[in-house]
Amino acid sequence: MKNSDRTHGKSTSNATTTWPAKKWQTSPPESQGMDSESLLELLSYYRESKLNIHSMLIIRNGNIGLDACFYPFTPDGTVHDLASVTKSITSVLIGIAIDQGFIESVEQPLLSYFPERTIANLDANKEKITIENLLTMTSGFICGYQPGEKEHSEMFTSEDWVQFVLDLPMARGPGQEYAYCSGNSHLLSAILTKASGMSMLDFAQKHLFAPLGINEVIWPADPQGITRGWGDIHLHPHDLAKIGYLYLNKGLWQGKQLLSAAWVEKSTQAQADRAIKTNTFIRPGRDYGYAWHLVSEGPFSGMYYAAGRGGQSLHVLPGANIVTVITGGENELLEFDRAGIGEFILSISDQALPKNTEGNENLQQKTEVITAAPSPVQKVLPEIAQIISGKKFLLDENFLNFKTISLSFKGQEEAEVR
Repeated sequence: MKNSDRTHGKSTSNATTTWPAKKWQTSPPESQGMDSESLLELLSYYRESKLNIHSMLIIRNGNIGLDACFYPFTPDGTVHDLASVTKSITSVLIGIAIDQGFIESVEQPLLSYFPERTIANLDANKEKITIENLLTMTSGFICGYQPGEKEHSEMFTSEDWVQFVLDLPMARGPGQEYAYCSGNSHLLSAILTKASGMSMLDFAQKHLFAPLGINEVIWPADPQGITRGWGDIHLHPHDLAKIGYLYLNKGLWQGKQLLSAAWVEKSTQAQADRAIKTNTFIRPGRDYGYAWHLVSEGPFSGMYYAAGRGGQSLHVLPGANIVTVITGGENELLEFDRAGIGEFILSISDQALPKNTEGNENLQQKTEVITAAPSPVQKVLPEIAQIISGKKFLLDENFLNFKTISLSFKGQEEAEVR
């Protein structure tokens, strides 16, 4: 890309829209304005930086330019946990439910869906919470203000997750402040179930996954059978990219409008006022739509993305006609620029590049090398391992309610945590 307006401009390709009916098309990177040598450098950077990236997929104009998996992950392997990327998929499904009349609008009050429940800490502010407040993380619940989402862990240990979130006290009125609370997204799942008579997973299978040709999905539920609207969906990276491509094409898929263009536009516009954000998940130049993260400043202005712990992400760059998917196992969110992909995206040409047969071959060889099992390395445990092996350690009070921890080392290859 040659300028900072690139994400707002037109795609560099005039090719007709390519749809991955059964699988994505592939093409030489140069035909899509991408340099094979630069992609090779990107993969080398991952190996050298030791970033725990499991896979990277770059699609432009409906064609795969890079499909790289790092051992032991493979392109046709098992589905991958996408963590909080799930929240953006929940937003997609709420949009479909509104389009199809299951839900009247985002202005519907939250509590109108749960008249049979007795709700604690009920006040005028809680009665004002709407679906839109849940989508924009502005519900006002005392939730999401502490690192680690303490309330999320407490919800896990409760008997009824929906009731737990509904019972949370209010910190302030809805719409007044952004706070990243996974419980909001779980309530959206419960609302959709109430409105449609189907679990969110079943609703997704019928109205989203089947039309997109997504056949393998794992999406757990809470003890009452409410699909986890906040996280834990497992999809193949190629299938997650289809959801990004659906948004890139404003809800259109193979001639059918699965989701209204109006919802795509609304959900990827800033909805949470930057001036009132306090949560560290939002940084300068970042905004939040309907469960989509937005970039509003800099060279990637106009880009939006779904993100989850460990480095899971789905990025959509409308002007460049690009969708990227990254999966990983990092200990924190993996920033676009930290992943090295940002610099590469900026290098993409407005025109197709000259053929580079040697570069393509080298890139193919590199992707095969990183997917293959590495040579075994004999590791020697430090002396401290045997000193502490089998001993029980008392823990300070913690929100997980763990009392003790014990590590047992068996030989050089295996360890147990109790």
